[in-house]
Amino acid sequence: MKSSITLFLVNAVFFVVVAFIYGLYTEFTEMVGFPALLLTGFMSGMIGVYLWLTDRRVGRQPQDAEYAEISDADADYGFFSPWSWWPIACAGAAAVSFYGIAMGWWIFPFGALLGLVALVGLAFEHDRGDHAH
Repeated sequence: MKSSITLFLVNAVFFVVVAFIYGLYTEFTEMVGFPALLLTGFMSGMIGVYLWLTDRRVGRQPQDAEYAEISDADADYGFFSPWSWWPIACAGAAAVSFYGIAMGWWIFPFGALLGLVALVGLAFEHDRGDHAH
């Protein structure tokens, strides 16, 4: 985490400095680039400070240890079904919904209904059939 903190804080300083150089170069008349670079620097600084505070609270992480093994950073990511088709149905429903927002609102309810069916199927796929608990 130490390298991430350093990276974000160096990026914050870089973007703020570049923002002011850009502002001076354009005489602060172009009001898109200067605020965008400045806000990018502030956002990077916020992430760096958040990581620094989290690192102080949590302590030493496996990625900071010089001789750590890859398995030291293993975490329990949950249980996922490799045979499940429901995530594809969820993605298809999201695609139909976003298409409906972009092209015509009358399409959106169909995507929302498909999304509801897909989410219920995903949530309850282990409650019936061969894999019921």
